[in-house]
Amino acid sequence: MAKNISEKRLKIIAYFLSTIFLLIIIFPLFYIVSLSLQDDSEIYSYPPRLIPREGTSISIVMDYSKLENQSEDELKDTLLKDSTLAMYSTIYELNRETISEVKFYGTMDGKTVFYSRAHGLMLRLQLQFGTYTKARVSSKVLLANGKYLESAEALGYSFDINGLDRVYDTMELGKNSYSGQMGEYLKTTYNTEGDFKGTIAAYNSILLLENYKYYYLTPVYMYKNIPSIQKYSFFAFMFNTVITLVFAIVCEVVICSITAYPLSKLLSKKTSDKVLLYFLVTLMIPFVCIMIPQLILVKSWGMYNNYGGMLITWLYPYPFYIYLFKGFFDRIPNAYFDAARMDGSGELNTFLKICIPMSKPIITLIALQTFVGAWGDFFWYFLVANKPELWTLNVAIYTISKTSQVRQNMMMGLSVVTILPVLIITAVFSKQIKTSIMSSGIKG
Repeated sequence: MAKNISEKRLKIIAYFLSTIFLLIIIFPLFYIVSLSLQDDSEIYSYPPRLIPREGTSISIVMDYSKLENQSEDELKDTLLKDSTLAMYSTIYELNRETISEVKFYGTMDGKTVFYSRAHGLMLRLQLQFGTYTKARVSSKVLLANGKYLESAEALGYSFDINGLDRVYDTMELGKNSYSGQMGEYLKTTYNTEGDFKGTIAAYNSILLLENYKYYYLTPVYMYKNIPSIQKYSFFAFMFNTVITLVFAIVCEVVICSITAYPLSKLLSKKTSDKVLLYFLVTLMIPFVCIMIPQLILVKSWGMYNNYGGMLITWLYPYPFYIYLFKGFFDRIPNAYFDAARMDGSGELNTFLKICIPMSKPIITLIALQTFVGAWGDFFWYFLVANKPELWTLNVAIYTISKTSQVRQNMMMGLSVVTILPVLIITAVFSKQIKTSIMSSGIKG
């Protein structure tokens, strides 16, 4: 009885400690996701917030009934100017608030004739990298040289003099703390032509998830002269990453297994150990020692700033993987190979027909290890590829992070993009990883 109680206590303690350690491990990822969902003003708040506030949606309603004598084109132009002034000034003037969405309703004779909507991050992208790059927000700047037309096309809008199927909650109009402040600066500072009727404030957590859409679009605004990035945005960097991953996995699995086979089955134990030791000794040479000579060599071969320079280093077999393959091959009985040789099979055929089919566990393990290693690789790609169209995800995120206009919430959102694939791969193949590790023991 006492033994059973003691075992239960040990289990409870084990579960408790496991839960604590799991929470400690998960907390950094949780905090990164939390920061990525927060507004520019919120990420620098003190004390830091663990749970982001709901996104605030501001609807601005202005009436243009007094302009009924204007032509349709003149009215549209006035609405485009006022909507531009109202939406950008909201983000600028209320920069300490968590504004995730701005809507603009232009009404005439009780019906909505103009509507525009933009996410807060979209407006900030336009101010940082888009139509109004590094510009000061003022009525003169926002309307200069017809830029408001370019901005309106980027944000999107609807206009119909006969009325739009867009309605707002008239019962909530003006019943928030923003109306008085916004009505004052829109009329006096930004000189809008419409009659300010008030604002409607709503709160929606879904707006926070929309942040990721604009994190994805960030490279499109930053690298306007790169066609591949303009067309595919972050998928251009993902494509480069996938190329390096596939090439790395194929090279390490094929070259390391071919190198390990003669060490295990063809050479004498004494010779095999010496050759294996040579490979393992190279692990002790720091990359920083060979970095510059390797870069000079790649440049002399004409492989700088192209895929050749990024991929060629994977043609050298990783010594530890050779060691793992050899240990696994050593466990395969020699009788299989002797029988194949007696039947006239060549060594390559024996390797392909016997070794490879029996080596699925170690191949899976090394492929996954190579994936994780290649996914996190940064420094060599950073050295050998200066063109944005060749950047991998890690290089792109690092370079984007060095831009002064990029906020920490955006960087956290981009970091989530690089973390998720590794987590997903690990979760999906967790059973295979466990089986591979158990099946790839090294013969002593």
